[in-house]
Amino acid sequence: MPTHNKIHHFCSHSFKFWLITLMLISPALAKGQGIRTAKEVETAEIKLRRLGQTESKVDLWIDLGTYYLNLPGELKTDLAKAMQLREQAFALAGKIEYPKGIAKSLVLKGDILRESGNKILATKIYEQAIAYTSKLNLKDQLAEAYSAMGNLYGNEGADLDKKIAYNEKSLKLYRLTENKLEEGNSLKNLGDYYNIKGQPAYAIKLMDTSLAVYQTVGFKELQGVYNNMCITNISLGNFSEALKYGLLAEKTADQLADTSLQRSSINNHLGLTYYYLRNDQKALDYWLKAKNIAERYKDPGYMQTIIANVATIYVRMKRFEEGIAVLKELIKKYPPTDTQMKLRIPYILFNTYYDIAQYAKAEPYFKTLIKFHHELPKDDPNQIYLYRSIIRKLIHDKQFIAADSYLKEHEKQSIQQKNLLALSQLHRLWYDVDSALNKPWSAVAHYKTYKRLTDSIWNNDKNKQISGLEIEYQTEKKDKDIALLHQKNQLQQARIGNEERARYFFIVGLIIAALFVGLIYNRYRLKKRSNLILEQKQEEINTQNELLRKILGEKEWLLREIHHRVKNNLQIVISLLNTQSAYLDNEDALVAIRNSQNRMHAMSLIHQKLYQSDNLAEIDMKWYIKELVEYMIECFGTEKRIQFVLDTEAIKLDVAQAVPLGLILNEAISNAIKYAFPAGRKGNVKITFKAKDDGTCILSISDDGVGLPLNFDADDSESLGMSLMTGLTDQLNGKIEMWNDNGLTLKVSFLRHNELLVENT
Repeated sequence: MPTHNKIHHFCSHSFKFWLITLMLISPALAKGQGIRTAKEVETAEIKLRRLGQTESKVDLWIDLGTYYLNLPGELKTDLAKAMQLREQAFALAGKIEYPKGIAKSLVLKGDILRESGNKILATKIYEQAIAYTSKLNLKDQLAEAYSAMGNLYGNEGADLDKKIAYNEKSLKLYRLTENKLEEGNSLKNLGDYYNIKGQPAYAIKLMDTSLAVYQTVGFKELQGVYNNMCITNISLGNFSEALKYGLLAEKTADQLADTSLQRSSINNHLGLTYYYLRNDQKALDYWLKAKNIAERYKDPGYMQTIIANVATIYVRMKRFEEGIAVLKELIKKYPPTDTQMKLRIPYILFNTYYDIAQYAKAEPYFKTLIKFHHELPKDDPNQIYLYRSIIRKLIHDKQFIAADSYLKEHEKQSIQQKNLLALSQLHRLWYDVDSALNKPWSAVAHYKTYKRLTDSIWNNDKNKQISGLEIEYQTEKKDKDIALLHQKNQLQQARIGNEERARYFFIVGLIIAALFVGLIYNRYRLKKRSNLILEQKQEEINTQNELLRKILGEKEWLLREIHHRVKNNLQIVISLLNTQSAYLDNEDALVAIRNSQNRMHAMSLIHQKLYQSDNLAEIDMKWYIKELVEYMIECFGTEKRIQFVLDTEAIKLDVAQAVPLGLILNEAISNAIKYAFPAGRKGNVKITFKAKDDGTCILSISDDGVGLPLNFDADDSESLGMSLMTGLTDQLNGKIEMWNDNGLTLKVSFLRHNELLVENT
């Protein structure tokens, strides 16, 4: 197979990779219950005035200091108030010789200094706390000091290892003291950190243990654990489990009326889950909700991550300019401070500019990515995304042999991380590279591996499980709303009933009671009997409606699955034809195979759109024509030589009309590209598709090329393409015309199916 044919085949598969969104560490779970609201602060201050010089007063001052420390925004006034309360606690603890109070106040001072940015002094205070608690064997307070010391370190490289080491010391001490709540907190935090380190399988074990520990003490604020289990399952490619825990986190937060910054993290991770489930609109909706919460709390770290996520989804939705604008706004308003975000922004911009074929603009971002690739350790979790960008660049530059070593490193790291999604995408890349290098058997092997891994991730059972989770969650929310409305209705009915009875007894007291009471009682019995009959009928109707909804849902699912299978089978045939062409030397045979591939792709696009959309009956031809033209331009490489102008309306056709019309369009565009502009001549092709008021649809393809030869008769033509277009027009019950007018114009007119039905009626 000639090299240029391989490249054309490669062009038919868009090369797109997006960076996995940065995870957000949930806020640490509270120590005990603590003080969380302004009302609780008011209650605590009243209680302080009543308490004497006691240990309880020290503990209450420390709780109040922690409250002001944790207020959003890191205001100096809040930190000053926290430090004042801490000093009062420390002084009283020393006076009454309360060692635990002294230890707690030392840790609180270190936390305040760390929050204010003085990490050097904070380290000294934490070291004092560790020495003091070790000397007095105060295990719980020593564990708290170790955990606080760990918070001084970041989430990258050696810093992350130190943070993990300090938290593992804390966990060991809490287990010795059987402090279950803090043991659960330590396990949860360690799960976070190991997930960041690129060990999601071990992180899941820690979080499962954390959940079990919390449940033994009846701890109900589990939204943070569920949230972290959601993101860790995303790292493993377990999207049904990720959705389960994400929805549990949202449900638990709703039940507890949680309005903290943690809600931003929950919405972010649910958005990320729907991103990988390819539900773009839901992903965008959750990320916008997360962004609103982060803006309210003025948290730059959360804003960086979420805005980058929003940019990513805009790009995948082909809203490229919006995505680029959002990223540039992010750089301006929230300059990145950590390695992961410094890497992520150029990663997204590089891939975005490649998607819109602006390679010169992508080049500086690629240089930044290469720099990170050389500077980061070889086992850094971020390398997997750097490999993808490098491979993409090498394939674009046709350096297929050079891509081989990066493919192997990509495979090694994907296997180590147990990332099935990354591994499946890798084998799809390998298939393209081997196809370009004329290694058909190796290419087929990689394609089979890609299909096997993809099917294991997106099998039908998982899809049903995901749908079931969403339905269960939405049903539960609706049931709660219905129950609340029912309760309000009952109260209203009771109030109305009381008023009616009072009025009734007042009237009855004025007139003959016996006659009216008998009449009302009789009417009541008749109404009750009729209501019972109506309720039984309504119940039967509801049962039938539910059965019909279930049958309809199953039919829609089956139809969607059929379209999906048809699309997959067409793609497999295209791939097999491509492989077969590698063994052919006859140019006519190669041309015939390429034409067949194009025709099958035209049909495949229709089935792809049908199973991806909610409307399983009709195709938006405006979208379809645009996609088909882009595909033809990409395959023939004519973007610089031939300009296509589209003037189409959003007309929806059913499959029976969309398929033949798509094939006619495929033939017309192919002929224009191959014959209208000989010897490398430049030109224009205009495609219009519009509907008249009477329902007549008109497809017109015109070019300014050489036109038809003199005395050309379409009826006597032996061309397969012309025969196809004529036959397909007859299938549409339409009319095909063509004439020379500064080039060739081809027009096909036909009636939409619904219009035909109206005429027949």
